[in-house]
Amino acid sequence: MSPALGTTDFAPSTPVRVESTGGRLTGVTLARPDGSMVAGTLSADRTAWQSNELLGYDRSYTVRATAVTADGRPATVEGSITTVVPSTLTYASMIPNPQLTHVGVGQPIAVYFDENVTDRAAAQKSLAVTSTPPVQGAWHWFSDREVHFRPENFWPAHTHVAVDVNIYGVDLGGGIYGQEDRHIQFDVGDSMIAEVSNDGRQLRAYRNGQLVRTMPTSLGKEGTQTPSGTYPVMDQHDKYTMDSSTYGVPIGGPDGYRTVVEYASRLSDSGIFVHGAPWSVADQGVRNVSHGCLNVSVGDAQWFYDNFGRGDAVRVTGTDVPLAATDGFGDWNLSWADWTAGSPVG
Repeated sequence: MSPALGTTDFAPSTPVRVESTGGRLTGVTLARPDGSMVAGTLSADRTAWQSNELLGYDRSYTVRATAVTADGRPATVEGSITTVVPSTLTYASMIPNPQLTHVGVGQPIAVYFDENVTDRAAAQKSLAVTSTPPVQGAWHWFSDREVHFRPENFWPAHTHVAVDVNIYGVDLGGGIYGQEDRHIQFDVGDSMIAEVSNDGRQLRAYRNGQLVRTMPTSLGKEGTQTPSGTYPVMDQHDKYTMDSSTYGVPIGGPDGYRTVVEYASRLSDSGIFVHGAPWSVADQGVRNVSHGCLNVSVGDAQWFYDNFGRGDAVRVTGTDVPLAATDGFGDWNLSWADWTAGSPVG
């Protein structure tokens, strides 16, 4: 038997296997504590049986196997096995979430654990990304609770991607086990990339490499410069309240504000958006007057809102401040060497 009878700490994701040497199995049962049976499959030559259901944590199972030897004598083996008792369980949430079936070429995959994972190698070996067509990529750990996957360059347009988090029954360090396996899949759409130059203060939108729209923009003024870097669109709102107090500037202060804007596409956790700014139309394409956002006309903001979506990319160049890799999905702002250095598994 595997595991051997009397085992008290085996992983419940490991199949139970019974083999007969020099004879044939006539019956195998694997009973739960409540007496119900775990399903299994007997091989065609009746020499092996294997369970095909996941078992539970911290449970004792009764195994009974009967066989007939080559010379016709009956044999019976019976005993118990017990699954491991985790110190705690961790659940993995994911981005893109399962409801988001289409994303842009710049969308990284993110897995978030609700407990600290100290055995990153064990966790990472339980993560799988497959794509059609095949795309080479790598994982990068930002903390003991957060790991991202991306290709070296953007996803090719129209790639199909499947992600499996197979952590059930896996010791992720310190006796913390995975609560359940997770699966998502999504399709990458057209390549939608916006290039924003601080020198010319223009946002140029490209679809599959072809320029489809140019819009004047005003970036962050001195003191609140827009960081240079690559930003995947994170979410979008047809109306959104911009509030300076969310990043420490009092609304009543000289630089404070609380303003409702139209067609806001979030680019960062720090509050960088592409949004409609009718008050700065005269400045757009001429000078920078924003608090860091990309100000465009309401019409241009609506076009961006309608044509760009989550995971589509905006590249800002020419400012003195770099975008941090930890700000939103700033993953693309790490070199490939630095990105792969964040993986414990080659």
